[in-house]
Amino acid sequence: MKKFILQIFLLSIVLPNFLFAQLASQSKINISVNVQQEIFPVIAKFISEGNKYSNIPGLVKWNIQNENDDSVQIIITSEIPEWTEPAITTIELSPKENKEIIQTPFGNKLLRNHSIVPTTILLKAKVEDKNIFEETKNIRVRAADDMVWSLNSPYDTEPLIAAWVTPNDNLVEKILSNAKEKLFSRALVGYLSSDITPQVKAIFNAVRNAKISYVNSVMSFGKIGFAQRVRLPRESISEKSANCIDGSVLFASLFENIGLEPVIILIPRHAFVGVRLAPNSRETLFIETTMVGRSMLNSLLTLTTTFDAAVKEGNDEFNRAMQTNPNSVRIVDIKKAREIGIYPLW
Repeated sequence: MKKFILQIFLLSIVLPNFLFAQLASQSKINISVNVQQEIFPVIAKFISEGNKYSNIPGLVKWNIQNENDDSVQIIITSEIPEWTEPAITTIELSPKENKEIIQTPFGNKLLRNHSIVPTTILLKAKVEDKNIFEETKNIRVRAADDMVWSLNSPYDTEPLIAAWVTPNDNLVEKILSNAKEKLFSRALVGYLSSDITPQVKAIFNAVRNAKISYVNSVMSFGKIGFAQRVRLPRESISEKSANCIDGSVLFASLFENIGLEPVIILIPRHAFVGVRLAPNSRETLFIETTMVGRSMLNSLLTLTTTFDAAVKEGNDEFNRAMQTNPNSVRIVDIKKAREIGIYPLW
């Protein structure tokens, strides 16, 4: 009995001291967290796939400093409840070491969102099974079709537009099926042909026959940078409507599907598409996609087919822009975008 009482007495001394030491150790871990005000699904998808691009930041930036004399292992978690799976990172900190950790939680539900939705992000840090930090911050989930062109400087996130280029979409395939019927060979062979112009023309006319025409659309208003709603190709086809950037990603999708190398040209307040005449070639055929809905009367009055007029206008636009202000011309190479991990949204 005396031995039992002694054990209890010793535990009453040792256990509180142990807990105190644990809490004291944890209190010497300094944590600060910065969170972006808005999460763009296209950015979250890109980062979740393990890709990095210098101008595309993560959603959450942790700064963790270990002021202890011993190493410590910390598990940090960020999650947008009902939207994403938790992003979990385990880090080892040496004595007096400081680390910066970036996290961006992602879930497929983000890709089904079509409006700006206010929500919260839950942030946690723990040592072993003990929470040492917990905080909830307000953020907003952007629509999946919101393309963010700029976060900090003009067009610093422009390669992300390649995510809207969806070459394997069923409606894209249907346009191509109609296009090949316009060729004598009834085949779209890409660069296996020494002259791709007939294929490009057949695709252009197939889009024209689908009754897709130009319509203006407004930008998407948020708190970060400059964003714009961009229709996916399947939307442009089903709605028979496309503005300049919608048409550019539609044609880029059609060209990429058959193995051609499209580029999207961005100039102030406008966009159009180009396609290289040979693999890795500097020679490019530019097309003003907004002319796809031009009336037959214009062709008759000018004695010029709509395709030829669109090519002339596209090439003229590119040359004018390069002559007057080459620094304002932005070229998004879809092939290079794929190489850095920017894949189709769908």
